Amino acid sequence: MSEGALIKGAAETEFEKRRGVSRVEVRHGFAQIHVSRIPSDVMSERLRILEKVATAGISIDFLKLTPSGMSFLVPEQTAELLEQTLQSCGDHFSIRHDRSIVLVYAVSIRDEEGLIAGIVHTAISNGIRIDHIGDMHDRMLMVVGKPEAERLGTLVRHTLMDREVSL
Repeated sequence: MSEGALIKGAAETEFEKRRGVSRVEVRHGFAQIHVSRIPSDVMSERLRILEKVATAGISIDFLKLTPSGMSFLVPEQTAELLEQTLQSCGDHFSIRHDRSIVLVYAVSIRDEEGLIAGIVHTAISNGIRIDHIGDMHDRMLMVVGKPEAERLGTLVRHTLMDREVSL
């Protein structure tokens, strides 16, 4: 057998992922919490609240600081305990139940001009309310109501997935 025949039949190993949206994942089972209107010493009050949440054994995700408070996600099954914990703190808060996370994976998503904007546009133009957006080097996430999550995932898959990104 010739060397050319060996190379021709060999499977290629892909070292780099294709650019653009490569995968969309939907995760259910969250509640979103907003603590707001902290009247004074916001930093100390945030720490006090987070210490009480930790002492209650509640795991949080996607903490965001706001000018007068903070927001974060918790597993839906801990929302009742969290509500009791926050009531004992005495601060103003709200809880949105039945939240889901839609994760959109794309290599160097921040560097692909217009990709994040296209994903957000897909959601907004289809009437989907986004409660929270976060991003990393290879993905972005959106927190939305559970009833809208699968629809958003499908919309992103159909409009942006496998679309070639060119420079």
